[in-house]
Amino acid sequence: MACALRVTHVVLSMELGGLESIVLDLLREGRRAGQSVAVVCLERPGVLAEQVEAQGGRLACIHKPPGIRLEVFGRLGRLFRELRPDVVHTHQIGALFYAGPAARRAGVPVVVHTEHGKHYDHRRRTRWLGRLAARGAARFFCVSADIAAAVGAHRIAPPGKIRVVPNGIDTTRFQEENEAGAVRQSLGIPANAPVIGTVGRLSEVKRQDLLIRAFQQVRARLADAHLLLVGDGPWLGRLRELVAGLGLADSVHFAGYQAQPAPYLQAMDLFALTSQSEGMPLAVLEAWAAGLPVVATRVGGLPELVDDGRTGILVAFGDDAALARALGDLLADPATARRLGAAGRDRVEARYSLRRMADEYQRHYNELLGRGVRT
Repeated sequence: MACALRVTHVVLSMELGGLESIVLDLLREGRRAGQSVAVVCLERPGVLAEQVEAQGGRLACIHKPPGIRLEVFGRLGRLFRELRPDVVHTHQIGALFYAGPAARRAGVPVVVHTEHGKHYDHRRRTRWLGRLAARGAARFFCVSADIAAAVGAHRIAPPGKIRVVPNGIDTTRFQEENEAGAVRQSLGIPANAPVIGTVGRLSEVKRQDLLIRAFQQVRARLADAHLLLVGDGPWLGRLRELVAGLGLADSVHFAGYQAQPAPYLQAMDLFALTSQSEGMPLAVLEAWAAGLPVVATRVGGLPELVDDGRTGILVAFGDDAALARALGDLLADPATARRLGAAGRDRVEARYSLRRMADEYQRHYNELLGRGVRT
């Protein structure tokens, strides 16, 4: 009788982020499907590490210092021989660089990789690292066609290895009791005020400063509007200074990182994403699951995710005026906002469920293993 499929995910760390959330979701769904799941962190455990063990997975950390460290290959190999995985699934090219050779030497049957973003446009060293690392993966998954095109254009992996597996989320989390009133009260937002919101790491790539500047223009049109930013990160201080400098301190609210964003999404009327680069953002899928209309920048994988005018509105990156106009128009037109939000909810439930994503990965695992697992 075949034993449970053994899957080991390898990441740099389990810090806060969309990639790490995907790994946790794959762990949970893998356990549901009967897998034995482990997560190996190369650099440090991270704040989400406790959730790995809480959901029934095994956690290990190599504690790799900065720089290329040859000793990591041996340490990973010993760990893989102990875990005896059927599949090693890496996330981030640095994880594949070490885990691919180590898994091969340890006799792991299958190594696969998921690329969650675009990293190869500007640095020759990163392209070299990617091409070298990709040799160790039987499949090179990308979460969007845009990322897959970039991987192919830079010859990171041969076309025969590349597959697109879009991200998915657990939509049931957003169908629970509505807590919008309690969230608004805790933040000092009036119950009937129109609220624009966003969820994500406060960092340069997400460019929440553009949203704040556009919101200033929205306030000139709708004086009772509020802006809610959910997340934490290195740009927190800079964004707070921008808000104070624009005189928006009474209408912009920083909620910090929230492990369960659903209640905060419920407190919003409109979701905005102003990133300068994106793959397949979970934040948009979560906003749709909460029934929110979405306004986003036309970058990366967003045009293939958002059907402009049907499931959301796309604007050019950096065009504050167009962004402010789109936000203000939707707040002033609740019927259109509801239509976009409903279409987005239908789309995420039909195409971007967590179960679909997990089942698709499992299908690839089994195909590469020849339908089997070790007995």
